[in-house]
Amino acid sequence: MIEYIPIDLRIHKSLLIDLNDEYLSWIANEVKKHYDIDLISLLGQSIRDYAKKSVEELTSYIPPEGVFYILKTKNMIVGMGACRKLNVNTGVVKRMYIKPDYRGKGFGKALLNQLLNKGKEFGCSRILLDTGLFMTAAQHVYRSAGFQERDLYPETEVPPELQPYWIYMETKLIN
Repeated sequence: MIEYIPIDLRIHKSLLIDLNDEYLSWIANEVKKHYDIDLISLLGQSIRDYAKKSVEELTSYIPPEGVFYILKTKNMIVGMGACRKLNVNTGVVKRMYIKPDYRGKGFGKALLNQLLNKGKEFGCSRILLDTGLFMTAAQHVYRSAGFQERDLYPETEVPPELQPYWIYMETKLIN
């Protein structure tokens, strides 16, 4: 059984910092390996410090404007993911991450479906996301859910130096 636990920073702050640190460290390693870009230099701070800072910004992920889940099964944390509104009819999927030991087992698909359903509840008719070129498994999950590639969207949080190495996607939600 999969549990979708909405974050409460009073309870989950330390766990979220750890998950974001793990996620961002993985991205930093992949970006260095594939593109020879040093994400730590780009961010101007350690991954851990960036994770701590970014977790503080998650307070805006509260219904009906957004939601941020910790994904759990059999008392094990397997990942995280968020959906928040960008405007009246557009949402964005953020920080979707499944721990390596749990990939390929349907958790990503289940989490994405949960986030898309929340987007519908929030009144969104379309959802955007961005993903690294090296995130091929995630791209498969997104495409199987109806996402299609699109041009970069103005609200992306991907640093300009990484934008050429990212894919931007969109899907329409049918109510």
